[in-house]
Amino acid sequence: MARYSEEVIQNVIESNDIVDVISGYVSLKKAGNSYKGKCPFHNEKTPSFSVSPDKQLYHCFGCGVGGNVITFMMEIENISFLEALELLADRVGITLPKNQSENNEKYQKKEQFYEINRNLANYYFLNLKHNHEAMAYINHRGINQDTIMTFGIGYALNAWRSAYSFFKKKGISNETLVENGIVIKNDQQKYYDRFRNRIMIPILNSRGKIIGFGGRILKDDEHGPKYLNSPDSIIFSKGTELFNLNNAKKNINSDSFIIVEGYMDVIALYQFGIKNVVAALGTAFTMYHAKLLSRYVKEIILCFDGDSAGEKATQRAIQVLSSSSLSIKVIRLDTTEDPDSFIRKYGIEKYKTKIKNAMTAIEYQLMFEKRNISLKTNDGKLKYIDHAIQIIRQSSSSAERELYSKLVAKESGVSAKVIYQMIMNHQQQNIIPELKSVIAQENNVPKAYLQAQESIIMDLLGQKILISDLSCNEDYYSEGFLRNVFISIKDFWNNSQKISLPLIAGQLDKSDQEKLTALVMNYSENKNIDLKENERILRLFYNISEIRRIKIKLKTIESTSPEVSGLLNQLMALKKQVDDVQEVPNG
Repeated sequence: MARYSEEVIQNVIESNDIVDVISGYVSLKKAGNSYKGKCPFHNEKTPSFSVSPDKQLYHCFGCGVGGNVITFMMEIENISFLEALELLADRVGITLPKNQSENNEKYQKKEQFYEINRNLANYYFLNLKHNHEAMAYINHRGINQDTIMTFGIGYALNAWRSAYSFFKKKGISNETLVENGIVIKNDQQKYYDRFRNRIMIPILNSRGKIIGFGGRILKDDEHGPKYLNSPDSIIFSKGTELFNLNNAKKNINSDSFIIVEGYMDVIALYQFGIKNVVAALGTAFTMYHAKLLSRYVKEIILCFDGDSAGEKATQRAIQVLSSSSLSIKVIRLDTTEDPDSFIRKYGIEKYKTKIKNAMTAIEYQLMFEKRNISLKTNDGKLKYIDHAIQIIRQSSSSAERELYSKLVAKESGVSAKVIYQMIMNHQQQNIIPELKSVIAQENNVPKAYLQAQESIIMDLLGQKILISDLSCNEDYYSEGFLRNVFISIKDFWNNSQKISLPLIAGQLDKSDQEKLTALVMNYSENKNIDLKENERILRLFYNISEIRRIKIKLKTIESTSPEVSGLLNQLMALKKQVDDVQEVPNG
């Protein structure tokens, strides 16, 4: 955030109407002075997501999320502040200023790499059109022209220095080409193309920028790996990206993504109309992938190859994803099938049936255990039951435990009641208590004190009063949210002599930001209470809290301590100040 001034950030915010931006992701309907729709951040039947065009803020009255247009883009696209700012600036044609900072050098390098990759994708695309062998492979795989265009599929020539020569003519340095992963430098200090004689598939991030490439050999008997990816770089990390997420997030179906193993699986399913499909980039699934997926959907459906390697990959993915909030299902294919071959052989309707009948993760794991353990012997049955209990315990639902207990009972011949009891007996004994008494301090603040603080803050945000009008500083505000907002307003005013509600909201942490948007959206002005009265209430409760603090302090020190005299004088002065004002009810 430090790279751009508040004026630049404010310009981007003001130039992007929050209703227009959010409408690209949420169906909004006019409701009075605001717009309402279903929250994109949690599952709900009744719309509780509100967008205010006047305040340029959004807030969900269901899950509590809220913020400005930049915050929304960060959350919905799972990107950083700078990425959201740049995306919104680009949306309205704003050119962000450049400086000579280290951050700017990194930014410039990223932009250079994006542009190099864009040119390389075009180069590969043109190569494909003029290479009969590569086009024959594409046709053999059943990939049509629309799909070629959608994914930008191309071809790396069967030559050592084709791409290298292409970029040298453009004046790109050897070091840049190596760093971006396009070119390799050998021990003899010679440079050659990383990708040769391969079908090339651009890899895009969620923002639609090309961050790398995946190359597939034309013939399976050729030397080298079947698939070859770009190496990690400043713009590409295989462990944090998902192929086709840029398209899948626009085509979410039934609040779910289908996860497959390879590029060609994604491309085949997409061509047949299954567009909510993504794939990892040659790596095992990570918790980062799980977090990224949970930003967009509630459920994922694993559909890996039907062979033993695919089953192992499924098991690993379940282990990682089961610790997330995502619901997990599994499509199981025959040992000779993968998603690409299945949908081409049997068609989309058969595949949709597979989706409809997908197993839960627990069902899949139980099936996997049953297949690898003989149930013809008592030892085998006991081993199966023991493994099954560990699996079923992953479920937090009593109904699911009971259901799967019956399933295991049917397979093992042991009663469902006994299985269920064993599952419950295996529960951890030292479980952290479900209820923790974490109450925000402002929830214990007297109502009159709370209302006075809120009233002043809202008048400051509405510019009905100025910071210079106040006689009470941040010390008079209760610890936590309200004090944080006041300090943010004060700092903003001291720096710019202006008040911007969306920008002030953006400077708060996520929790305070959500509380502020809730306050702003819900606030009802009390016209009978003015600034003087509000500050009188602040001083009263501040003095009362100071009296309590001093009394506690007096109890903790020796009566002969030299501090006692000073504390008693403070106590008497505070009591007099309290007595001088009319008593204010605590609400």
